[in-house]
Amino acid sequence: MGWPIWAMVVAAAPIGLLAVLVLRSQPVTRTAWISAAVALALGITVFGLDPAAAGVAVLRGVWTGAWILLIVLPALLLFEVLDRSGALDHLADGAAVLAPTEGRRLLLLAWVLPSFLQGAAGFGAPIAMTAPMLVRRGMAPVAAVAACLVGYQWSVTFGSMGSSYFMAEATARLTDADASAFALRSAVILAGTAVISGFLVLTRGRRSPGDGWRTAAIGVIMGAVLVAVVVVQPALGSTAAGLAGLLACWWLLPSRGGKRPAGSDLFVAALPYLVLTGAAAVGFAVPPIRAVFERLPEIAPVLPGSDAAFGFETPDAPVTPGFRPLLHPLPYVLLAVLVAVLTYKRRGWWPVGTGRAATRSWLGRCRRVGASILGLTTLAAALTEAGMVAALARGLVEGLGLGFVALSAPLGALGTVLTGSTTASNALFSSLQAEVAVALSIAPAVLLSGQTAGGNIGNTLAPGVATVGSAAAGAGGREGEVLRRNLGASLILLVAVLLALAVQVWVMR
Repeated sequence: MGWPIWAMVVAAAPIGLLAVLVLRSQPVTRTAWISAAVALALGITVFGLDPAAAGVAVLRGVWTGAWILLIVLPALLLFEVLDRSGALDHLADGAAVLAPTEGRRLLLLAWVLPSFLQGAAGFGAPIAMTAPMLVRRGMAPVAAVAACLVGYQWSVTFGSMGSSYFMAEATARLTDADASAFALRSAVILAGTAVISGFLVLTRGRRSPGDGWRTAAIGVIMGAVLVAVVVVQPALGSTAAGLAGLLACWWLLPSRGGKRPAGSDLFVAALPYLVLTGAAAVGFAVPPIRAVFERLPEIAPVLPGSDAAFGFETPDAPVTPGFRPLLHPLPYVLLAVLVAVLTYKRRGWWPVGTGRAATRSWLGRCRRVGASILGLTTLAAALTEAGMVAALARGLVEGLGLGFVALSAPLGALGTVLTGSTTASNALFSSLQAEVAVALSIAPAVLLSGQTAGGNIGNTLAPGVATVGSAAAGAGGREGEVLRRNLGASLILLVAVLLALAVQVWVMR
């Protein structure tokens, strides 16, 4: 199958348009849908996709987006409940007691706590919650936001109930075996960047004796839990790793003989996360129960394939991923929401009117996040269905060969810098990374792990995420200072990821 050079250039146009519009400060939702419309138009006029096949591409994109939103939107609702009830304030108060020195306070508030919060709600919310805590304890606002961005980035792929991971899996259309390999390889790389992130955060403040080994111990614990949980259920990776990190902080951060916060309020505040983790672990990992859940029929309509220019064909195939009602994160997050509301009402943390306020705020978030994700998944499906991704992959392979491996993580980072989201970056580039990997005879999981790890690192330099944190911490308008502070740290993290990819490609082939 051969594409002329001009076809490869045209295939890159929708992504280039998206980048230009975002750099001109246009909203991501609008730019995503404009770029999707352009991709569909080019698919029909240049790549020979008939209108019916273009409609199928839209259906595939909307299905993928809806599948992801059934994770993201309930997770945002859980975050609203925790925020409005004051449960997060109880966690913050406990953190202030646990960490008696500046270095340990940084580890807890800029590294472990935002990573834990990322497990249920991303899109800048963990930075908005934790950076002000550091400011209240004397840290400069710009420095606080920058430190939190570096500290939490490793948790993004498997945060928000694994939405970034599932986006990559869905848009790359992986088989079950490839998806499992992708989850494992990504978790191993991110476990390494978790440890590195901790030490990078520690350099942002005054260290005390013993801070180094504490950082290493907490990082190894979080990384090990991440890998162990992800191979069972990716949606729980960052939540479980963050919980493990908080437990490690409980034992390791106080000085010898130092006091610890009262455990009752902390337990109640964290109870929804504990229920979420426990219920999902039982449903996904206990064989007899999982076998019962698997008896429920999978919902995965078969859509027709298409023929495009230059001999590109896609077969008739079910939409991916299929929806299994009890083997999807949705029911477990809703259970956690229910437990949270009932528990906080009994505790007196849920005043009259709180439910209405939380619902209004949540619906506003749903509109913004939902439209963006659906636009990006539609764009990705249009590019894939018309053969435009295949054309780009062919050009990159012919031009760079195995040298493309060095661009895998930076490309993911670029996507996040442009869109403000690893989920969005994975929607844009995962199918391309998988196509290039196949052309280079590399396991797709290798380049996809570079894509999503790079996407995570892009959060340290994403203007959109920095804006959310800066506004909350009192550094509005100083996002440029925040991002400049993180250039060195992001470079260190990118080098670490590229070394991990090189080992997989050239040593473990």
